[in-house]
Amino acid sequence: MRRKPFFVTYPNKTIELSKRYIQLSVCRVWDIEGYPNYFFDADGQLYRVTLRGDLKRSPRLVKRYTQGYILKSKFFSLTKLRPLLRRHTPTDRLMDF
Repeated sequence: MRRKPFFVTYPNKTIELSKRYIQLSVCRVWDIEGYPNYFFDADGQLYRVTLRGDLKRSPRLVKRYTQGYILKSKFFSLTKLRPLLRRHTPTDRLMDF
């Protein structure tokens, strides 16, 4: 079911807003210690679980020749992030926020 996009008009600007529904199938493989809402999947992509329960993919960034990710507004290089990784153990309970 596709909804019609609606428009928001600002002075000298028109922005189209539309709703998108995407269904993802992600296998949680690595958890990050101290950051329960962030995890890596089998393909090495970093995801964040929002308060609404949606999955947001976090891009890998380059900051002054250093690759890394941003977790809770703080930049972590790959070398600082690696010791925080823990193998995910599946449980029957939901994630607690």
